[in-house]
Amino acid sequence: MPKICFVQAYAYAVFNPTSKAKIGGAEVDLVNIATELAKDKRFDVYFLVADFGQKSLEIYNNIKVVKTYSQKKSIVNYLSAIFKFYLRLAQINADIYFTANLSKYVGFTNFYCKIFKKIHIHRTEHQHQVDKQIILKQIRRGHGKYLLFLLGYINVNHIVVQNVEDQEMLKKTFDYPSNVIRNSYPIQEVNNEKRKFILWVARSEKWKRPEIFIRLAEAFPKEEFIMIMPIADDQKFFDYIMSEAGRVKNLQFIPGVPFSEVERYYKNAKIFVNTSLTEGFPNSFNQAMNYSTPLLSLNINPDDFINKYKVGIFCHNDLDKLEDNLRCLLDDPDLWSNFSKNAYKFVYNEMNIEKAIVKWKKIFFNFYQ
Repeated sequence: MPKICFVQAYAYAVFNPTSKAKIGGAEVDLVNIATELAKDKRFDVYFLVADFGQKSLEIYNNIKVVKTYSQKKSIVNYLSAIFKFYLRLAQINADIYFTANLSKYVGFTNFYCKIFKKIHIHRTEHQHQVDKQIILKQIRRGHGKYLLFLLGYINVNHIVVQNVEDQEMLKKTFDYPSNVIRNSYPIQEVNNEKRKFILWVARSEKWKRPEIFIRLAEAFPKEEFIMIMPIADDQKFFDYIMSEAGRVKNLQFIPGVPFSEVERYYKNAKIFVNTSLTEGFPNSFNQAMNYSTPLLSLNINPDDFINKYKVGIFCHNDLDKLEDNLRCLLDDPDLWSNFSKNAYKFVYNEMNIEKAIVKWKKIFFNFYQ
């Protein structure tokens, strides 16, 4: 029986919505994989998360969720966190350790795996993780987490990316082979809910460019807009965006909602808007399409899937096109309906967790044997 441990500090909030952990698409993606994997009795599934005041061990859907280090920022706690992290890895004693995101704990996990001859699989969640030049640039700027990440990343046993573009970049800049498995999700029933607003959901990262969505709302004063933006690490930027959003009468700003409640916003959205400068394959795309909500993307279109599968409109990072295409979607019910049907069809055929887990199991078994 393969024992697999997923390592993702903030994923606890996906298991326990009352937690204050800050989650993004990576956390949702890994929990979806772990949850589906745990349905198979051939796998023993663990999830290593940070300390948010929970018990040392909690079990959700056959997944053993283990608490490790605290999030308090101090030199003493930093050293203690590393010790606790390695202690938990050893106590779990998994056959395979699974990481995602660009984190120093990728390096720490790999160091443990090399010493104790464990398998380390990494799932990329952003374009930055497949472009070596971006990582090296950040290291030269003195960002230590990039160095620790790279030291682990170059020694992992296998890498899984989200799309073909990332696969090609990884091969070009690192000369690494990889598998492509898109973010996957439990498929919902076809949604016939009344659509009420234009939706934007993301953390308060500058590269998510939330200010563009605010300007878009100003351009359509008769439409209702909702921005869901939990704080990331920059309090000043979060406060600035919240203040700017508060000046727009037809824009409702929500500083984050529990993961268990966010689905209803996707379900009731007319259109989902993405304004990010860079991404991997946003999990928010998956969540929106799962409820038949068309996409309007300013600059993110991995593998040209938006145009290829006709699930929405891609704007080539052109702000005028973003505004024009939103107007087009709002004014043409037939066009909206076609995109809506195609979005759900794409998720069902291409991003279904029941289909994706077959690929994941094959990878796990290949390395376990």
